[in-house]
Amino acid sequence: MPFKLEVPTYTANQLEHMTADLLKSRLKVPIEIPVDIDYLLEQEPGILLDYIPGIKDRFGIAGLVYRENKDLIRVIIDAEIADSVRHQNFYRFTVAEELGHIKLHRKIIEQIPDEETAIELHQHPEYEAMDRNSKRFAAAILMPSKYVLQDARELYPDLVRVAGFENREAVRDFMASILSKKYQVSVEAMSYRLNEWPIRVFEKIDVAMRERLEFLD
Repeated sequence: MPFKLEVPTYTANQLEHMTADLLKSRLKVPIEIPVDIDYLLEQEPGILLDYIPGIKDRFGIAGLVYRENKDLIRVIIDAEIADSVRHQNFYRFTVAEELGHIKLHRKIIEQIPDEETAIELHQHPEYEAMDRNSKRFAAAILMPSKYVLQDARELYPDLVRVAGFENREAVRDFMASILSKKYQVSVEAMSYRLNEWPIRVFEKIDVAMRERLEFLD
C-alpha cells in the first residue's frame, strides 16, 4: 500500500511537556517509579494491547500499532518479549514507543488498517522521523526528567564519596546502573537519558567533580 505521510514535527521541549502532562493526568502525584506503562497505554480510549508470537523473528520489529476498526486501535507486542523476564526492559520501552506513536502520529495510525500495512509503514522513508520522536517520547515517559534529576542528586554524594573526585567514569557508570534498575530500563537507555536535555546529569557530574563539590546543581 503506498503511503503519503505528513509526519508532524516535535521539538524536544514539546515532547517533554507532552509526557509530563500525560503522567500528571493519568497517575497519582508523586508518580510511582517505575512508571506503569501498561496502565498508561490501556487508559487511552479505544486501545487494545495484544501479544502475538514471532513478530520480531519474522519482521525484525518488537511491536506495531494499527486501527482495526473505527472504534479500536490495536497495539501488538511480540509475545516472547512480553513473557520474558530477561526482556522486560525492552518490553516496557517497546510499549512506551507504541504509546508514543498513538499520541504523536494518530492521524497516520488511523490510516493503517492491518498488521501487514503496519509492517510496510516501518519500511517507509519517513518512518525514521516517526521512530525518532516515539523513542524520545518513550524515554521521557519512562524516565521523567523531574524524578530522574531528583534521584541523581540524591545518589551523587554517596557515589562520589566511594569513587573519589578523580573517577568521573565510575560515578557516571554507577549512577546509570542504579537508576536503570529503579526505572526498569536498560543501562544504555538511562545513560542516554542522563546525558540529554533537560537532565544533563553527566554534565553536572563533570562540573561538580572538577570543582570537588559533594552535591549536584
